Amino acid sequence: MRDLTIRDWPMFDRVVRDPHVCAMMLETILGIEVGHIEYIDDEHSEKPSLHGHGVRMDVFAKSDNKVYDIEMQTVREPHIARRMRYYQAVMDTAALPEGASYGKLPTSYIIYLCDHDPFNRGIPRYTLRHACKEVPDLELQDGICWIALNAPAWDKAPDESLSLLLQYVHTGRAEGDLATTLDEQVKLANTEEAWKEQAMGFMTLEMNALARMDAAREEGYAAGEEAGEARGKAEGKTEERCRFQALITKLTLEGRLSDLEAVANDPDALNTLMVENGL
Repeated sequence: MRDLTIRDWPMFDRVVRDPHVCAMMLETILGIEVGHIEYIDDEHSEKPSLHGHGVRMDVFAKSDNKVYDIEMQTVREPHIARRMRYYQAVMDTAALPEGASYGKLPTSYIIYLCDHDPFNRGIPRYTLRHACKEVPDLELQDGICWIALNAPAWDKAPDESLSLLLQYVHTGRAEGDLATTLDEQVKLANTEEAWKEQAMGFMTLEMNALARMDAAREEGYAAGEEAGEARGKAEGKTEERCRFQALITKLTLEGRLSDLEAVANDPDALNTLMVENGL
């Protein structure tokens, strides 16, 4: 059995759930002092409404009227900006109590740590904020900041600490305080054979079920193309994947291992559990 790396989602979720490690990572990425992490939740799930599309957040943290969502993204997401948009809407809906002023919305950061270039512009960090097209220096001050990191461009990072973090994600070479701390935690987790076996099992179940879903969807799309109904193919596949990942998260958090095995091996069981869980 291979060792897991920081790029594997169970390992990333486990390591970054440590408040000290989480704060170090946020300060390195954002270049600000984060301070004390008040709350942290790995595999955080939110659903904006009964029939809404749920999301699974790798690591969700709170600190001093700020909220942070940190995602490890090893597979290219064709609609990363729209995914960020939806995550932002879900986070805001969950953060604002009924009847509260919009001024009560916390400052929020959505961070995607990608092991590829998400926008193909060759820079190591994309900081995305809302601004006025006609007045470029007019920022809306809406408390929203989206960041997409390009780990392969680690050697172009503007500061050493971020460069070493991206280098570690992309190459596994640990240098500097943060990367060394991450690597120590990764190595420690890999000594726990029971946890590693369970984590590998979850990843295998997820990959197998996603592969079957993709194959089934391809058959459906092929039939649709013959009938002239191929519109929305990429969007549909992405949505199905997100729905399935939300189901995996829920079953994992509830310890429902038999149901996890069922969704990986039985398409009918997958559809039944999707319906039962409102996905």
